[in-house]
Formats: sequence, structure tokens, C-alpha cells
Amino acid sequence: MRAAVELLRTNRDYRRYALARLSSTIGTTVAPLGLAFAMIEAGGGAAALGLVLMGGLLVFIAVTPAAGVLADRLPRLSIIVACQIICGVCQLVAGVLVLRGAAAVWSLVALQMVAGAAGAFFQPAVKGLVPQLVPPGPMLSHANALLQIANNAVAILGPGLAGLVIALSSPGIILAWDGATFLASAALFLTLRLPSSPRRERRRFLADLAEGWSAFRSRRWLWVLTVVSALTSACWAAGVSVLGPVYATRYLDGAVSWGLVTSAIGIGLACGSITSLLFPPTHVGRLMCLTPIPVALLLIGMATGAPLLALASAGALTGAGGTLQLIAWTSYLQEAIPTEQLSRIVATNALIATLLVPVAYAVAGPAAELVGVRAVLGGCAVIVLGGAVIAACSRDVRQLIKATS
Repeated sequence: MRAAVELLRTNRDYRRYALARLSSTIGTTVAPLGLAFAMIEAGGGAAALGLVLMGGLLVFIAVTPAAGVLADRLPRLSIIVACQIICGVCQLVAGVLVLRGAAAVWSLVALQMVAGAAGAFFQPAVKGLVPQLVPPGPMLSHANALLQIANNAVAILGPGLAGLVIALSSPGIILAWDGATFLASAALFLTLRLPSSPRRERRRFLADLAEGWSAFRSRRWLWVLTVVSALTSACWAAGVSVLGPVYATRYLDGAVSWGLVTSAIGIGLACGSITSLLFPPTHVGRLMCLTPIPVALLLIGMATGAPLLALASAGALTGAGGTLQLIAWTSYLQEAIPTEQLSRIVATNALIATLLVPVAYAVAGPAAELVGVRAVLGGCAVIVLGGAVIAACSRDVRQLIKATS
């Protein structure tokens, strides 16, 4: 903990980077709630909201390969600032349209897809920036843990406050607030002083894309864990995001019970990020093999009709394991991958890990109607456990150890 405090005290640029990320997160955490109620006010319903979410995901998948290449070719800070400004303008326009009663479903969908594309360019660039601000070793893990602690705190407090604002005024306020936080974030990013990077040889876009894919494919541990992440993400999307509320309605006490489970997940996220700050994990490979297990336990508990307390406990373990995994994985990538390839690797990992999620969203409901909710949940648990076994069977994965000095 003392080292983390020292990092914030002495590293001016990391401190401003963290404030910029926090500013953006304060808005993006509450934006989905504002968007949902804005769509309802504009005459849309669940189908329209689903269109926005699916459209944003498809845009993310489509532009992510290009985003990784450009983040390794161009100054990352320039990309980050441009993306934040684009997102800020989109959300401000959406907020004004809603406040004036002029929003239509098509206009909100279009604005969110543009913002989604900018967000896809933002992520590879912003994750590639941290190693330029913080030295490798424990400090890098502390830097990522501090960011995650802030994210989790906002995630716990933000939605409730947003709901109160919407109830008292308008969802347009939330969307406009999101836009303002994006612009504040851009202003903070502009104050960073980055060390000069060596000039890269100018090459064709496709050559850089191919080099990034080759760098990804050449690391067995990387593609094995990316495949495992894709399986786990798809099963989470189907079993928890889609079927979780359905399960709670049929077999528990509805929204109240499911709210307790999701709150337990949030508590786990907070505990996991604090644990990572106090005890930075070094055996990254073993951690990556173990963290799918709590997800499987939650799905098994739902499939077998476990009591609410057991589901909440599994949810807390899932949250803790998930955030430990995220911090360790991000820190390891930032140390193990050369900085000139990092954004392409991050983008490729994110793309493959996300590819199956739209399929899971589309298939979960019909599959539950065909074979039953619990059967689908059980199948998801088996797939997640299978992913953990795949990771554990890879010597390259098991031997991943993070530097401690």
C-alpha cells in the first residue's frame, strides 16, 4: 500500500493519467442507464436497446484490428485525446436531444455507434500508454490495481446515483454528464508529458497488421488464454447477463434476489482489486488457470438450484477472481510484450475474446426455451471448466511468472 501511495505522490504523469481515466469512468459507468431510459422516452423498447448494444459490439469487433495497428503506428496520446473528444461530443449531442425532446431512436443509435467506434480505438491506445508512464515490476501492478479500485468504487456508487437523477429530472442529464466527463478526461490527457519513443519504420498498414497477428500467434500462452477468455466471456454473457434475471424470476424472488447476487459480485470486485494492491500476484499462469472456477461454481449453483446465500458467495468469489485476473493479465502483457507491439496484441486479444459474445446473446434465449434454463446454465458451466482445463494443460501458461523487482 505504501508503494502505491508513493506512486501517486511522486509520479505526476501517472497521477494525471489516473485522474483522466477516473473522469471518463465516472461518466461511462452511468451512461448505460441513461441511454436505456432515453431510448424508452424516444419510443423504443427492449428491442431498440438491444439494437444499440448489439450495434456497438459489432462496431467494436469491426474496427478493433485497425485500432490496434494505428495505436502502435501513431502517437497514442493523440489517438486517446481524439477518441475522448469524439465520445464527448456524441454524448453531449445525445443529452441535448433528449433534454429538448427531439431524440429519436435512430439518432441515439447512430450517436452510440460512432462513440462505440471511438471507444474501440481508445482501449488499445490507453492500455499501451501505462508502460510509458510507470517502470516495469511491482509498480506496474500497483498502477493497474489503483485504476481498478477506482473503477470498482464508481461501479458500486454510480448506478444508484444515476437512477436518482433520472427519477428527479431526465436521462438527458446523465448523457450530457457523460459527454462532459469525456471532455474533462481529454483535457487531463493533454497535460501528460510522455518520454520520446523511437521512430518506427514506415510500413504498409497490412504489413503492420500481419506483424501483430504473427506476434500474437507466436506466443502459445497468449492465444491459449485468449481462447479461454473467449469461452468464459461467452458463457458469462449467456448464463449471467441474459439468463441470470430469467433464472431469478423463475426460481428465486426476482429482481431483489438477483440484485443481491450482482451486489455480491461488486463487493468481490472491490475486494479483489484491494487484494491485488496489497499482494500483487506473481504466479500469473496459475492464477489464470484458477479464476474461471468461481464462474463455473456460480453457473453450477444456478443450474442445481443452490440457495441464494451460496449463489451470492459464488458471485463474490467470481468478482474477486475476475478483478485479480484482469490486473495480473494487464500488468503481465505490459511487461512481456514490446511496447511497439502492445496495442496490436491488446486489440487482438480483445477482439477474439469478444467474438463469441454476440453469438451467446443471440443463442441463450432460444436455447433456454428449447432445453430449459438450468440445462443451458449447466452447459455453460461445463464449457467454463473445460476452458480452465485447457489453460492448466498448457505448460507455457502454467509457467507464466511476473517479475517481482
